Amino acid sequence: MTGTFGEWVRSGRFGLRLDWRDGLVRRIEVAWAGDVRESDPLSAAGVGLKAALLRYEARQAPDWPDLPFDFSGMSEFQKAAIEELRHIPPGTTRTYGQMAAVLGRPRGAQAVGRAMGANPFPVLYPCHRVVGAAGAMTGFSASGGIAMKKALLRLEGAEQALLPGLEE
Repeated sequence: MTGTFGEWVRSGRFGLRLDWRDGLVRRIEVAWAGDVRESDPLSAAGVGLKAALLRYEARQAPDWPDLPFDFSGMSEFQKAAIEELRHIPPGTTRTYGQMAAVLGRPRGAQAVGRAMGANPFPVLYPCHRVVGAAGAMTGFSASGGIAMKKALLRLEGAEQALLPGLEE
């Protein structure tokens, strides 16, 4: 694939847009399904992403497709923080401080926050699983903001008792 284009895939609740440039996924956007129209036709990658999104929404292991993500322009710390997200199981969370400690920067909670805000691949690299101290629902830079973050965490079975900010 050469050139630049975008495509939307939809499930019952969510939509994901793949933004492509020269054969690499530069960004994924997340939105409410009702706010987007699915692309027709879908690329092979789009078909795989839609199948995974449907499994995710059905609370099954999504088995996200192996997409050619473009991490250029990200610092080594940002890349490490984004990669670490894949180690947080669905329905669980880590605080920014816990992430910083895992990444070897125990005083780096704000740096983790900046890395989460720069995450170009939300949901597949689940930055919604990173919360503030004591489970506080803090910023989510994807479309839908905090409401989207809460919806994704609820879908994954996160427990409100552990996340006081998860209430409706």
